Amino acid sequence: MTTSCRVALVALAATWLILLSTPARAALISENQEVAIGKQTAAEVEREYRVDTDLTRNERLNRVAAPLLKVAERKLAWRFRILDDPQINALAVPGGFIYATRGLMEQMPDRELAFVLAHEIQHVEKRHSIRQLEASLYRQVGLTAALQLLTGGRISQGTANTIALANMVVANRYTQDMEREADSDGIRMMARAGLDPRGAVDALRTLQRNNKSSMPKFLNSLVGTHPLNQDRIRHAEELAGSLAFTAAPVPDAQLPATDSVREARVMLALESGPSALSPDPDLMRLALDLQATSPSEGRLEETQGLVVWAFPENLTESQINHGLMAQEMPRVLGSRTFQRYGVSMVQLPEGRRRVVLVVR
Repeated sequence: MTTSCRVALVALAATWLILLSTPARAALISENQEVAIGKQTAAEVEREYRVDTDLTRNERLNRVAAPLLKVAERKLAWRFRILDDPQINALAVPGGFIYATRGLMEQMPDRELAFVLAHEIQHVEKRHSIRQLEASLYRQVGLTAALQLLTGGRISQGTANTIALANMVVANRYTQDMEREADSDGIRMMARAGLDPRGAVDALRTLQRNNKSSMPKFLNSLVGTHPLNQDRIRHAEELAGSLAFTAAPVPDAQLPATDSVREARVMLALESGPSALSPDPDLMRLALDLQATSPSEGRLEETQGLVVWAFPENLTESQINHGLMAQEMPRVLGSRTFQRYGVSMVQLPEGRRRVVLVVR
């Protein structure tokens, strides 16, 4: 055996030892790589299906999701969007992208919708798609090539590596065990969030009645992955009936409604270009909390900048992005550079909008 072969075998053995000695929660694909793959996959979803921009439906989606996110384990920049499709379906994408169809929003009351969102959140919490992707990489290209791709290759949105990985995510199908885990942990999540877990049973029955829905290009959608058999519903009934929960307080109806559609477009603009910022879950929550205090002016502190800007609702997307990034941010922040952001946009009376941007 040549010296180079011995070196290669030692390196491979060392790699296996590292992987075998890593804790169970550790993974070949990092969270940053997962988010990059998720962004690429989300772009594929939104190319295939038009995003529904109806403000009332989007506000309801985010309102139902809010108590679930308070008890989520992973601190991701979660994003919820509606696909303009009449079928009843939903989809989770790695990194915290959750989609519900317009048909699902129209057919399910809040208590059923809450279960669907909790179920999809759990697919991301448990990294189901990423675990499938890691297994596929092992099978298709081998351990050494997978490590080279993930550690030596560039994994960010738009690169060839990321597009290839996103295509693998799209082509995978959840196992029945993964669906059962998402059911069970989604029901437990509802109880922790103060939502009636029995809504899960009604949701599964609704899905069973509408099991002809499908998203052919995306095999991991809620309906169409596996048949909704009676055992799955019976398991949900038993688990939901065994859980105690304390009803969450009803949100204050006086708080301004979130304009999640324009907010998502601002986020996309903030994450693009040479001065791109990264979303920070803590700053996202801070920006939302600040909206409740009706902030009126921007300020710059030593480690944090705050930009508050109110504008008429009839501004175009380009006018909003230009006003925020080319005018308000330079006016408040000057020439300082930042890496992370949190943003919230709400509807104000008299047809106005207010954006709160926190950067660090």
